[in-house]
Amino acid sequence: MSNALTIIRALIIYGLCLPLAIFLGYLLAIPMDITSLTIVALVVALPLIPVLLRWHHLVLVASWNMSVVVIFLPGRPYLWIVMAAGSLLLSIMQRILNQDIKFLKVPTVSRPLIFLALVILITAQLTGGMGFRAFGGEAFGSKRYIFLLGAIVGYFALICRRVPPERAILHISLYFLCGITICIASLGPLLDPSLYFIFAIFPVEDIQALMGGGMDAPADSYARLGSFSIGAVMAVAFMLARHGIRGLFSLGERWRFLPFQIRGALSFHQPWRILLFLLLVWISLLGGFRSLAIVLAMTMFFQFYFEGLFRTRLLPILMVAGILISVVCIPVADKLPFAIQRSLSFLPLPIDPVAKYGAEDSSEWRLKMWRTVWSEVPKYLLLGKGYAINPSELEMSGGRFARTTDSTEVRIIAGDYHNGPLSVLIPLGISGAVGFIWFLIAALRVLHRNFRYGDPALRSANTFLLSYFIAYVIRFFFVFGSFRDDLAFFTGLVGLSISVNGGVCGPAPVEAVKPTVKEFRPGRVLR
Repeated sequence: MSNALTIIRALIIYGLCLPLAIFLGYLLAIPMDITSLTIVALVVALPLIPVLLRWHHLVLVASWNMSVVVIFLPGRPYLWIVMAAGSLLLSIMQRILNQDIKFLKVPTVSRPLIFLALVILITAQLTGGMGFRAFGGEAFGSKRYIFLLGAIVGYFALICRRVPPERAILHISLYFLCGITICIASLGPLLDPSLYFIFAIFPVEDIQALMGGGMDAPADSYARLGSFSIGAVMAVAFMLARHGIRGLFSLGERWRFLPFQIRGALSFHQPWRILLFLLLVWISLLGGFRSLAIVLAMTMFFQFYFEGLFRTRLLPILMVAGILISVVCIPVADKLPFAIQRSLSFLPLPIDPVAKYGAEDSSEWRLKMWRTVWSEVPKYLLLGKGYAINPSELEMSGGRFARTTDSTEVRIIAGDYHNGPLSVLIPLGISGAVGFIWFLIAALRVLHRNFRYGDPALRSANTFLLSYFIAYVIRFFFVFGSFRDDLAFFTGLVGLSISVNGGVCGPAPVEAVKPTVKEFRPGRVLR
């Protein structure tokens, strides 16, 4: 009987696998289109289903900052958006099948995000729809809605499962270190054109770099390595979350020959730790982004404060080191690489006039655009403009832009205001701004409680998450912000904090002290 069942099972397997293999061979033999690529990708992904069923939450955490797109899906969405939807769906299915699985509940954060999602959907419906161009729609702008809704869905996917305490550092490390994949976007001039197929998965930073060729492309003395800069910031974030300010400058630790260890969790030994940190800070300035330099400075300042280091001897040591570095670097500030001079142009330093002029010109251009856009804010207070873009209007502005050197009009039509408050008020109106501020206040409260009452083993990580969040909030409102891009940053940080801490931490319960009652003995006087 068992032999007959084995034969029947084998026949069924061969009956399914052989036709499928022939069909896949046919698809690979003909020129690939999006449909064929989708079928092949889905078949190849079938064996990965058991892996995703067990590790989908870890994959979501790792992919959150990855610069990877899913090429076989319409619109080529980022991997983290696909994993956010997939992980939430898998978590719900597992909860239905196993009632013992409990979701983390943080209503104070969930309510403003649900309200914000409703505002986004209602605004989209009342302003012409989402305009899915990839599905044949007539308007542009669907990716912005996908980014915003994906950030909200991703938050709920992150808090669906608590990270085991022994794996909390692993999840935090993967969350930040996987952001280094953005550096691949800057490798265009360094690769042979035959290897350009990798940029189908890792979006390239500058298409002109690919068109210009590989190693033979001429070098630009004023080049800005934007992707390397952002990747270095993600590595700096990992080191601050893993070791903290106190751990970075604790040169009293035992020095080791090996720079790092992986057992337990990735960590760096001294003196390699401080040397690597300084090198990464240097690379982060090569992008020429003043906002990144300001965010790093504010993050380290807040973390220094929250770690209580203002009352230690580390403060005068760092002050003396800062004075010595300033004395050495200020006289040669105009000899630094152009991108670094541009990153530090907000400081009163004697930098190159070209770098200073480029930074000032960028600031003037932004101020000019903001003055133009602020006059339109009252028109969109009740009902936001939405993110749908009329193709004919964009084409007309593009034609005018081709005859001028001012890109302000194109930026305004595209909704790229380079300003945080404007990026919320214009598309979503006052209701969107209320929902977003409500969410920020709730998220700050959660991060502060986890920093104050969280597991001591996660003290450095919780301190960094709170400091990084505050620095980015200040950047969003006063330096540079984009609601479409930054919402995923905010929801990711607070979702990660809730997941690794098991919710919102609170003060440990104080056990009541039982009163001691002395035994009464006859003839004994109680005192």
